Amino acid sequence: MTGLPTNRAESISSASGHTPASSRTILSTEPSATDGLPASRPFVQRNGRTFLNDHTLAYPLPSDLTELHRQVLRTMLLIQVIGAPVLSPDLIKKPPQRVLEIGCGSGFWSVMCHHYFNKRGHSGLSFTGIDIAPLAPDNSSSTADDTMKPSPDMQWKFVQHDLRQMPWPIPSEEYDLVMVKDVSYAVTNKMMQPFIEECVRMVKPGGTFEMWESDHVIRSLRPHIPTSTVSAEDAEEQAAAASLGAYVINPQTPLSVPSNNYIVEYNSWLTRALEKLDINPLPCTVIGPTLLQEYETLADVRCRRIALPLSEFRWEKEGIGGVITTDSKPDAKGKETATSKLDKKTLTAGQIALRQTALLTQVQEMQALEPILRDVSGKSQDELDMWLTKMMSDLMDESGTSLGECLEFGAWYAKKKKVSA
Repeated sequence: MTGLPTNRAESISSASGHTPASSRTILSTEPSATDGLPASRPFVQRNGRTFLNDHTLAYPLPSDLTELHRQVLRTMLLIQVIGAPVLSPDLIKKPPQRVLEIGCGSGFWSVMCHHYFNKRGHSGLSFTGIDIAPLAPDNSSSTADDTMKPSPDMQWKFVQHDLRQMPWPIPSEEYDLVMVKDVSYAVTNKMMQPFIEECVRMVKPGGTFEMWESDHVIRSLRPHIPTSTVSAEDAEEQAAAASLGAYVINPQTPLSVPSNNYIVEYNSWLTRALEKLDINPLPCTVIGPTLLQEYETLADVRCRRIALPLSEFRWEKEGIGGVITTDSKPDAKGKETATSKLDKKTLTAGQIALRQTALLTQVQEMQALEPILRDVSGKSQDELDMWLTKMMSDLMDESGTSLGECLEFGAWYAKKKKVSA
């Protein structure tokens, strides 16, 4: 949901490896009265950050290079934790030939997907991205990082469209994979069901729909011992997550409100602000049930939920007793009843780096949301600036997330049913 809109259709070839890196196809519909992005002034400045100039948009994040770099870092982080730019095992075995990325922004995920399959000898994949406005419509721009530009051999097409206006100008059932990643700040509660239906419409029968999303409020992971009575597939997922210093989330995973006072305040402000915008602060809790409602169209809905710690936890380092209660909280007397003894953990350099990256993207997101936090916090600009400075110091310099605070995200995939003859 970032970038500079155009108000005309523009077409530039990008079909072969003989085209320059900046070549691609750009298509856009004429803006209507509801598009809300004036061609003369598509952006507004708020406290040093650039935002889309449309008061009807719920989307609260900036549209500038600082936010783009944060989103790129988060995408790289999630791909590393998932292990690939796609979750579906079928796609890893047999790459999709036609891919559509919804809410693509700069198209960085498509670039990563292209590189992933190209390195494995799979070429000829074509990518289409759709969004209200790309951040860098001219990929030859010196302001765009080379890693965010479509490669010379990448077939890439961008369609500019306000995703609130349905149906989208995309043909039905044309794509082997339709991918949606981190769009929940742009999709209101009211939009969620029709948004997913519109995504599924464009998947070929037998094709795959994937959706990756991060929760916005921050919770704490309680000391616990991973479930031992799990299937071989789940055990493999737990082992893969553990190797990265992460944890698989299941219905038994004990999560609670955070202990850090800054995060408690942030959660309170953000929840109130998102309620005003009709945005769910915990989108990962509703995606699965929403996909299951598409039972007539989708089959075999699968997911992977991950809690990625924002720092080294004290209970990991000390190996204290595990605590699992019905509400994931201490008992009424404030005491925690220990179960089995947890082994002490020593994080590798790679695991520490992964957690530091997660923390960095989270703190940057908190800073990026400054306008809506100020509106509900009752603080003046100076007071909130001071709060943000102290928060950043506490979380990044003083191990303020050592009691269990984590980044929660999920990845879902499903097959579109083939029509019976």
